[in-house]
Amino acid sequence: MGRSRDLAKALVGPLLFIFFLILPPLPWVSEAAAAVNAPFITAPQVSLGILLWIASWWITEYVPLGLTALLAPLLFTSFGLIALKDALRSFMDPIIWIFMGGFVLAKAFQVWNLDKRIAFYFSTIYKGKSPMLKAFSIACLPTFMLTITGSITAATSLMYPIVLAYLSSTGFNRGSKFAEATMLALGQAATAGAMFLLISTPPNLVAKKVVEECFPNVTLTFFDWFIVGSLHAFLGLIISWLVVFKVIKIEVKEIAFDIQLLSEKRKSLGPMSKGEKLVFLIFLLTLTLWLLPGIFIIISNINPQLEPISSAVKNALPEALPAVLALFLLGLLKADGRRLLTWEDIETGIDWNVIFLFGGGIAMGKALEQSGFSQWLVLIITQLGGEWIKNPWVISALSAFLGFLITYPASNTVSSLIACPLAATLARGAGINPIPAIISAALASSISSALPSTTPPMAIVYGSRYIKSWNMFKVGMISDLIRLVLLITLEPYLADILLMTKGLK
Repeated sequence: MGRSRDLAKALVGPLLFIFFLILPPLPWVSEAAAAVNAPFITAPQVSLGILLWIASWWITEYVPLGLTALLAPLLFTSFGLIALKDALRSFMDPIIWIFMGGFVLAKAFQVWNLDKRIAFYFSTIYKGKSPMLKAFSIACLPTFMLTITGSITAATSLMYPIVLAYLSSTGFNRGSKFAEATMLALGQAATAGAMFLLISTPPNLVAKKVVEECFPNVTLTFFDWFIVGSLHAFLGLIISWLVVFKVIKIEVKEIAFDIQLLSEKRKSLGPMSKGEKLVFLIFLLTLTLWLLPGIFIIISNINPQLEPISSAVKNALPEALPAVLALFLLGLLKADGRRLLTWEDIETGIDWNVIFLFGGGIAMGKALEQSGFSQWLVLIITQLGGEWIKNPWVISALSAFLGFLITYPASNTVSSLIACPLAATLARGAGINPIPAIISAALASSISSALPSTTPPMAIVYGSRYIKSWNMFKVGMISDLIRLVLLITLEPYLADILLMTKGLK
């Protein structure tokens, strides 16, 4: 049975590719190919076959995601749909360095226990007896805030043993409804935190890349992301927390605050070391440099006389630069007889699977554009969609639903790599600005939380065996659908605010 399943995973993608390769030209394919001077008339549908092959292996994880991503340069260059040097250049795109900057900052927080200090600080904020508020203060809020380190997975991995230790020390073991609710709320808080910062999860950076490909003169900055993403993050945090305790009927009405236990854990860390201080300063410096260009753009839109200063700041601080600086400083500076990060720390801290996955996604996006696939999709929309498809709200809603739907069989990164370029194509085909649709697709790719497979935080908390799968599904579906409706309702307005601040409205 296992071999048959593996064989099916292996063959579905290649068979779909072969099907579209030998199929006669589908409607409007030749027109789309001619519009972009593609090397042969069936280039758009061959590109669709390649896309389906890559997507099927991404969804089934037949091979590691990063390895599958190498199919993009291999197959698209073999058919002359993209130059090899252009495809390989995607794997060192400047945005890749933002990924690496986020990864090494997260690693530095872990190496120097700065993440634990932050976690214990937030854990001691609430001193009351409400079980709901206790779970929020010890599991939800610290996890959510730790997504500033650039990884929802790292945030969950840190808080997981801390919350487990708290539950076991206070007598809430497996079988306890309060323990189940608290662990589930932990995973939900991390999932909500994915929308918080531009570096919190890969789909946010996928959106940035697709937007900047559509508008070469536009940069989606860290400050811009606060406008479109942070509200959804905070709403997701509160909604999922409330849903957890509405669905799971906990067995206690009051919980004593064990100040001694948490105080001992805080004291065990000792005073803040030189290494912790340096890591925190580097983090603040990096975040400040990431935010400055966006702040100056908004100021210059209010006062046009400052536009030269805004342009100078933007040119002096491309967003990959702070990430490279952070990586360099963390590897250069020393504290307590060692470097803040050794080269081995840097190597292990960077998730190379994600780096290759993202690079392959960029290469695939370029090839789909050059092959005429995007143009073909536009023709299909304009011919079959009618006037209703030209409504900006409809396009944004469809894009969100697409990203949300794909993330259930696939990861959130894979979902965004597929949904964001398609959202851009849908919007451009309808003759409207694609930025709201792209951002909606990316944000929706980070919502799903009903299954352990949808996102790493949910897999981590499910592994505790405190959580029943049916309860995870119920909480996840209710929370996910509420958040999706709010996303579809609010995001077009938030995107409009973003467009106005950037002078694109």
